[in-house]
Amino acid sequence: MEEGVMAGLSIDFGLLLKEIPRGAWVAISRDQTRVLNFGADVRDVLDEARKAGEDDPIIVRIPESDSALML
Repeated sequence: MEEGVMAGLSIDFGLLLKEIPRGAWVAISRDQTRVLNFGADVRDVLDEARKAGEDDPIIVRIPESDSALML
């Protein structure tokens, strides 16, 4: 059986990420309540999230275009 915050869940980060620019990498808190930081380089975003005290943030990238969201 899966364990962890996201086990078996479908998460909608739409409201949380609506102000993030396209193409940016984003670090989200494990409790999924806040954006820790965002930027163009995933390593920098991860490093800054860890400096902020989040050892295992959720990392996502905002698609460059809406077509990336269509299935």
